[in-house]
Amino acid sequence: MRRFNELNVHNSTVIQWEGKLLITTQDPYPTNEGKMYTALAIDEDGNKYILVWDNIDPLAVEESKSDWDQPSGITRIK
Repeated sequence: MRRFNELNVHNSTVIQWEGKLLITTQDPYPTNEGKMYTALAIDEDGNKYILVWDNIDPLAVEESKSDWDQPSGITRIK
């Protein structure tokens, strides 16, 4: 897994959530027959998260870039 300081807007999805900067450690991938996307993310303290996006048009993923800044769900992994 890449380290937080190796990740940035050029190689990851970066979002603000509850005062924390979350950066994906992998590209979002389709789940639930392509109706949702998910990716792992970390914060600067090394906490891990699962990010989920729904309502992303799989045929227009590139055109939906603004949607990537607003995941529909975020769960911290303990």
